[in-house]
Amino acid sequence: METIKELISTVQIDEDQVIEIPDELQLVGQGRSAAVFRIKDTMQAVKIFYSEQQGLAEKEGKIYEQLSNYVYYPELIEVGEGYLVLEYLDGITFYDCLVCGIPITPRMVAMVDEALDYARSKGLNPSDIHLRNIMLTNDQQIKVIDVVRFSQEKECQHWPDLKKAYYSYYQKRFFPKRFSPFFIEMIIRLYRRKLLPF
Repeated sequence: METIKELISTVQIDEDQVIEIPDELQLVGQGRSAAVFRIKDTMQAVKIFYSEQQGLAEKEGKIYEQLSNYVYYPELIEVGEGYLVLEYLDGITFYDCLVCGIPITPRMVAMVDEALDYARSKGLNPSDIHLRNIMLTNDQQIKVIDVVRFSQEKECQHWPDLKKAYYSYYQKRFFPKRFSPFFIEMIIRLYRRKLLPF
């Protein structure tokens, strides 16, 4: 089998568009700064940062090292030039839970709180916590992913605001537990424009 570095060298990304990948990789997600691929037939994922964001690999790698493979974060396996190799997580994001109608329980919310408290105890500042950065694994565990912004100093209100919406609306008995992606995206846009009551 090729080395990780050899595999990555065959991936073609134009800005943030994945153009070509080798058969050994499967695209599983994309964000603002990177694309994530599963290494087929393994429980490993490789996060490849876009060319203008490659410096973030070392930064995020150091944050994962500070988190020291704590139970609520994926295990860091390798840090390379412009990429990370992480434990592959079988599961879905909180965003997908809303789309599929899978209930988000108070226990799940409490596990996210525990994960973020642990990061704070390590001197980090959990930031950019949103529905696509929290995963529910197939064995009903919570994992927080995409921690690159945990070193910023600015206070982030994303998680406190999500929790406020959770307890004020989602937890109500007759409040829907399933939403279309269109509806969720509309709420996200309104939130970003500060047009929601929190």
